[in-house]
Amino acid sequence: MNIGEFVESAVMKNPDKIYLYFRDQEISYKDFNHLTNKVAHQFQNIGIQKGDAVALMLPMCPQFLYSWIALNKIGAIEVPLNPAFKEREAYYVLENSEAKAIVVHSDCLGVINNIKKDLPAMKQVIVVGDGMNSGGILFAEWLRHTNEETRPISIPDDHPAAFIYSSGTTGFPKGVILSHRSWVLAGQSWAYMIGVRPDDRIMTPNPLFHINSQCYAVMSTLAAGASLILMERFSASQLWDQTRHYGATVLLLTATVLPWIWSQPPKEDDASNPVRVLEAGGFSGGNYYDFEKRFGLKLHTLYSLSEAPLCVMAPRDPRLRKPTPAVGIPAEHPDPSIKNEVKVVNEAGEELGANQPGEIIVRNPAVMIGYYKDPERTVEAKRNGWIYTGDIGYLDESKYLYFVGRKKEVLRRRGELIDPVEIEMVINQHPKIESSAVVGVPSGFAVAEEEIKAYLQLKTGENCPPQEIWEWCLNSLAPFKVPRYLEFIDEIPRTATWKIQKNLLKAAKKDLSEGCFDQQKHYRKSSL
Repeated sequence: MNIGEFVESAVMKNPDKIYLYFRDQEISYKDFNHLTNKVAHQFQNIGIQKGDAVALMLPMCPQFLYSWIALNKIGAIEVPLNPAFKEREAYYVLENSEAKAIVVHSDCLGVINNIKKDLPAMKQVIVVGDGMNSGGILFAEWLRHTNEETRPISIPDDHPAAFIYSSGTTGFPKGVILSHRSWVLAGQSWAYMIGVRPDDRIMTPNPLFHINSQCYAVMSTLAAGASLILMERFSASQLWDQTRHYGATVLLLTATVLPWIWSQPPKEDDASNPVRVLEAGGFSGGNYYDFEKRFGLKLHTLYSLSEAPLCVMAPRDPRLRKPTPAVGIPAEHPDPSIKNEVKVVNEAGEELGANQPGEIIVRNPAVMIGYYKDPERTVEAKRNGWIYTGDIGYLDESKYLYFVGRKKEVLRRRGELIDPVEIEMVINQHPKIESSAVVGVPSGFAVAEEEIKAYLQLKTGENCPPQEIWEWCLNSLAPFKVPRYLEFIDEIPRTATWKIQKNLLKAAKKDLSEGCFDQQKHYRKSSL
């Protein structure tokens, strides 16, 4: 079924049950559907049609959900943007996607106003928050509107539902086209593998502009007829009190925040919380079982990517789970006819035997349609229905997947894929920098998560404090892309054809974070 039908089906089963908890709001399934239909009606009123792309640049809030589901109900395509994006980053996504409109929070309105004149496709700006003098349409007025009737539209389940922009290796992100079927199947599978029940409450601070929250928190809640708790932000010190306040039983985080939780001073009541399952991607060795014991829950691992949201998860039976770097098995779907295949292959595409590392490839009905306006990279990444992930791993004798590393230079930080070329392009524009090379530094706690390090070669005779580079990056990059580590070197190593030899930079030290400037030591309180 398509996403609109998926939502309607869940509402029919649980009309008066609370679907969404946000701050002190409690929104039932029925009311959530009514509000979504109002927004869908208003999108049609301003001329949004089936197949049109509409951007969402919003923080964690119900308005994001209303807008996203409303767009899918009328066959339009959501294009989520990180609210931390600067003008350069937002412009690329909006121009490439040809977004006809944007729903934007008033806090981000300045970014959009600065680039809107250069976006000929964009006709409407809808403002959430204080938008009285914005010149745009006020979202609050849409919710006060009483009409929720929309013009009927036929939407097959293979119709595009979203363009998710994910970093590649060219300095520019690529728009992953995902169908209604992708969202529905991934949500159903996640709920099945976790064992989500109707009486569960799934809590997450993971941002809604990310596929993680959309597929796994929002869609799985609908699949199970459960309740969803949206947190505005993550707080390690307040997390367990928040779970007790809302009665959260399933917690969806990113692996990056687990060290912050673990490093909190131990309390006698750490295990006295209602959470039974915490899913947070790959959890690095060592503390796996200690973490479970301290907080009285079961850790659940996951490996996925925007191109394949239904991918690999820890088995349903906790007794069969293995500590990381083992990640899991091909995620199952409650309908046994939905097949999900995961293989490890060599450079020739030939399947490898047990414990032999190679490229991870995935095939199932939820994989991406392709990359928007990029047929060459689509053919490279999707072959005979298989998604070539660009990640290296191996399968053991029981077909349990282990993650080893990345084949490509794309970095992963805080759940986001980041192209080092994009960061290098920004740094190299600094007047004192001759050249730069950006690499990933293992986080030491989360499998497949990295910190960012930049090697810097200054122009002859120049001197530059590290703070100047960090501030320079912050002017053009979202904070999660700003390197944590900086190291100044005499010369960036290159091949005869002038290609940067990042392998030599990595080989020079076992610990890439040694002997460099660490932003966390230079800023008492940093948003980087």
